[in-house]
Amino acid sequence: MVVWQVDKQGRLVQILGWQGINREVDTADLLGRDIAVLKHDYPDFFALLSRAQKGQEFVAHGVFGSQSYQHSFTHLTNSDGQRVGFQCVSLNVTEDQRVYNRLAFTEQVIATAGEAVVILNRRHKILRVNQAFTRITGFSRQNLQKLTAKRSDKPGLVAHPDLFFFRTVLRALNENDRWTGEVVLRRRSGEQFSANVSLSTIRDAAGELTHYAMFFSDLSHIKRSQEELLYLATHDNLTNLPNRRLFLDRLEQGIQRAKRSKRQLALFYIDLDNFKMINDSLGHHFGDDLLRKVARRLLTAVRQSDTVARLAGDEFTVVAENINNLIEVRSIAEKILSCFEKSFESHTQQMEATASIGVAIYPNDGNDLEILMKQADVAMYKAKEAGRNGYYSLHDGENSRVSGRLFYPSELRLALRRDQMRLVYQPLFDIKQRRVVGCESLLRWNHHARGLIKPDDFMVISEKAGITGELGAWTLNEVCRQLRSWHLQGLDVGFASVNIEISQIKDPSYPELILDTLQQYKLDASCLMFEINESLVLDYLIQVTQFVRTLSRMGIRFSIDSFGSCGKNSNYLKELPVEALKLDQKLLMGVNNTRQHIDLIQALTGIGDILDKTVIAVGVERIRQEEVLAEIGCHFAQGYLYGKPMNADYFGKAYSQLAAKRPSRLN
Repeated sequence: MVVWQVDKQGRLVQILGWQGINREVDTADLLGRDIAVLKHDYPDFFALLSRAQKGQEFVAHGVFGSQSYQHSFTHLTNSDGQRVGFQCVSLNVTEDQRVYNRLAFTEQVIATAGEAVVILNRRHKILRVNQAFTRITGFSRQNLQKLTAKRSDKPGLVAHPDLFFFRTVLRALNENDRWTGEVVLRRRSGEQFSANVSLSTIRDAAGELTHYAMFFSDLSHIKRSQEELLYLATHDNLTNLPNRRLFLDRLEQGIQRAKRSKRQLALFYIDLDNFKMINDSLGHHFGDDLLRKVARRLLTAVRQSDTVARLAGDEFTVVAENINNLIEVRSIAEKILSCFEKSFESHTQQMEATASIGVAIYPNDGNDLEILMKQADVAMYKAKEAGRNGYYSLHDGENSRVSGRLFYPSELRLALRRDQMRLVYQPLFDIKQRRVVGCESLLRWNHHARGLIKPDDFMVISEKAGITGELGAWTLNEVCRQLRSWHLQGLDVGFASVNIEISQIKDPSYPELILDTLQQYKLDASCLMFEINESLVLDYLIQVTQFVRTLSRMGIRFSIDSFGSCGKNSNYLKELPVEALKLDQKLLMGVNNTRQHIDLIQALTGIGDILDKTVIAVGVERIRQEEVLAEIGCHFAQGYLYGKPMNADYFGKAYSQLAAKRPSRLN
C-alpha cells in the first residue's frame, strides 16, 4: 500500500510505501516537489492527482509498472474543517484483478459456449444457466426455479422423470464425480428432444462437494440426419414409398407374423400397362409424374396397415396381412384396379393408365419370401396374357377377374384416344320388296389384346363413368361422315340407326349436337334413326318422351329397341312419337319350336299396326323365320340371313348388289 499526501499548493508533503513501487527514486527526492514531477514517468497517475487537486473525491484504478492498484482520493482538512489538500491511498490489487479476470473469462466462456451449461449448488438448486441453455430449451433460470419452488405438476426439464434414473445418476456422481448419457429432455414448448448430457461434481480445496455442473448438447439435428439417411436408404426418392429393401423386410416380417398367428397374407404385384409408351410419347417427366400419382392413389385405396412399395420402374407391390378368405383378396384387388378408373392429369394433360396385377397368397402359393415373390410375378404375367387391366391369382384361377367386370373406364378412355373404336353396319331388309332400306350402326371396340368387343361388355361401365357422351359424340360424327361418303359415291343409303343411352337423353346439349353434325355433313334429319331400349323407356318415360318429342319436331326419327322384352303394357306408345318397333331378337329363337312364340310376334306386330308403327324383326337367320314373318305381316327384318355386321366398305359393296331399286323409306 502507498499513501500520498498533497498540500493545497499541489506539493507532495508525505509519501509512505513508495519503495515498493520504485526503488530507483528515493522518497526524499519527491517530497516538497510539485505533483508534476510524476507527469513524465506516470502520466496516468498524474492525471488522477490533477483531478483530486481540483477538489474531486473518487476511486480509480491504475498501473504502476506491472502491478495494478486501486487509488482512493479523499480531502485533507485541518482542525477547523478547512480543506488543506488531499490524500491518495493506493492498494495493490494485482492478484485480485487476476482472479477477477479469470472469473470473467470463465463467465464469458460459459455464457458463449455452444453447449448448454447449468450450475447447481449441492442441494440441486439451479444457480446459473447460460444463453445456449435458454436457446435450446426455452427455459430461463427463473422459469426453472419457479417450477422447482412450486413443485408444479407441469413437466420440467427431464421429459420422463424416473426415480430409478435419478438414483443411478447420483450414485455415479458420488463414486466417479461424473456421469454421461443420452437423456430425453423437454423444451418449454413441450417438444421433446434427445440430448447428450454430462454431469460433474465441483469440490473445494478440502475436497468437499460444493456444486454440480451440467453440460448438454441438442442431438435433434443429428437424430434427424440419421432418420433422413435411414429414410433415404429405405424409401423411393420419386414416390416416397418404401423401396425394395424395406418392402422385402416388411414382407419377411409379415410372413413370420402370419406363421405365428396362422393367418393368411396376400402379396399384390402391380405392373403398369404400356408405361414405356407413355414415357416415349410424352416424356420422362410425364412418366415420373404418373408414377407419383399412382403411388398416392394406391395409398388411399388400401388399408392403413397394408404396405405399398415401389420396387423399380413402373412396378409396385402391396402387402396385405391378416387376410381371412379369397373374397377379401378379390376386394383388395378390385380397389387397386379402381385406382386406374379415372384419368391422371399432369401438366394440364390427361393421361390414361391401366395395370396388371399378380396375386400370391401365403401359405397357399408359398411359405417363404422367395417363392411368394416368384408366384406373384408369374401371376402378373398371366394377367398380362389375359388382356391386361386385371388381376390374376394362381390359387384363384379363372375367378381372378373381379365381379365379372372385364374393363375399366381408364382403358375405355384410352380406346378412344388410341383410335380403337370401330363402327360396323348391318342391313335392314324389306321382306316384301326384297331390298335393303337402311342399316343399323353398331359400335365395336377393337381391343389390342381381345379383338372386337361388343357394347354389352363395356357400355354399363361407360354409363357409370360418364364416358358415354364422348363415345356417343364420336359415333354420331362417324355415322354422319359415312352416310355423306356413301351419298357422294352414289349409294343412296336411306338411313342409319344409332343406339343411344339414358345419359345422352338427359344431356341437354345432345339435341344441338345432333343438328350441328347433320348440318356439318349436309344431311337431312331423316337420315338418322335413334334406337332406345324399351327398358330405358319404361324406367325414364318422362325424360324419354320429352327428348323424343323435341327431336321429332325437327324431323329426327326414333325406334324402340328390344320391344316386347319387358312384358309390360304398351300403352306408353300412344304418347311416344316413335316410328318403329324393333322386336327383341330372343322372340325369333323359338319360332320353329312352339306356336306360342309365333303368336306373341303376331300380337306385337298387331300392336304396331294399330299404333301405325313399323315393326322390325331382329335376329332373322333362317328362311323359315322370314316366311313366318311374312305370313303375320311383319315386313322388315334384320339378321344374318341378310348380312352380318360389316365394315363400311364391305357394306357399300353389298348395298350396291342388294339395292336393285331405290331404297324406300320406312312407312
